[in-house]
Amino acid sequence: MNESYKASKLPLASGVVDYSHFIEELIDATAKLEVYKEKIHDSKLGSEWFMPTLQQKEALASSALEGTQATLDGVLTYQTGEKTDDQNMNEVLNYHTATNRGYNILARESFSDAFFAEMHSALMVGNVRKPELIGKYRTQQNYIGKNDVSHTITFIPPAPEDVPELMNNLIEYMNKPNDSYRPLVRTAIIHAQFETIHPFMDGNGRVGRMLIPMYLYSKKQIDLPCFFISEALEHDKHKYYTLLNNIRLNNDWNEWIKFFLDTVAKQCDKYIRIISEINRLYEAHLDLACKKSNSPNIVQVVTALYKRPVTTVKQLSEMLSLPIPTLNRFLNILVENKILFTNGKQRNRTFYYYDLLGIIRN
Repeated sequence: MNESYKASKLPLASGVVDYSHFIEELIDATAKLEVYKEKIHDSKLGSEWFMPTLQQKEALASSALEGTQATLDGVLTYQTGEKTDDQNMNEVLNYHTATNRGYNILARESFSDAFFAEMHSALMVGNVRKPELIGKYRTQQNYIGKNDVSHTITFIPPAPEDVPELMNNLIEYMNKPNDSYRPLVRTAIIHAQFETIHPFMDGNGRVGRMLIPMYLYSKKQIDLPCFFISEALEHDKHKYYTLLNNIRLNNDWNEWIKFFLDTVAKQCDKYIRIISEINRLYEAHLDLACKKSNSPNIVQVVTALYKRPVTTVKQLSEMLSLPIPTLNRFLNILVENKILFTNGKQRNRTFYYYDLLGIIRN
């Protein structure tokens, strides 16, 4: 393998995709995505409270595929303001920032070169040796190799001079597809095509995985930008990379699409369970907290913990606009009733909502 790949443009040629190969997976994934949507709508805890934490989990899983070493607890603790020079933490938080920026762009405009540039800039800030490459399509050849000591090259993406035309084609396909595929099937095609083009010198895997929920959101397949798949892909990462390569080597789109749909269904099952457990925990702890305090403000405090399961009194005060002495009183009630635990410090305490963390970690 010593020549750059000659990527075909979209749409795929007629006959390449055979629905009979993955029809059961498509039906299953479509149905479970609808159940997931309903589960979010029916939640007693508004999605704006628990989605940020799930987004952090997604950022962690996607970054882990690139070899980033971090934990959910570590990232959430870092967000409380604890100082660290850990580059792994910065990469995970950049992913979270880039995701939010992408959704904000899609709320007002379609996919574009500017969209990809903005996403890449947010993702890579502070994390590359050559800042002039941030937010710009590559002008050099890049390579994909095994993530081990051998670094064996497994794929050489298209030549840099082909990237602008290929990205223009991909963006046109995303905005105005001219085939009859179902949105979930098209999402699988878009992700694989982006990864094949590999338009940036670094960060392609993460940007490509961000595209999955963003495209589904833009096509109204999900009502909120909250379907995250990197965790499931990370569990089957060798299969994931092998099937992407099989598209390039053997034009085998059907096996990739089947795997992608099966991954969507599995992740839906997991998030349906997580949201059910979050709802039960919220109701139980809110009921207990309200029995221990007559103030309606304690409802705000308990609810805020679902956005910040690792937090400080200062952070909560800024979030809720409540005075610190009042918050300390509520937090002490939650600690006394073993809803929250602290790091044991007398001043500048950090509070941990371990029951919620236990649900989300799994």
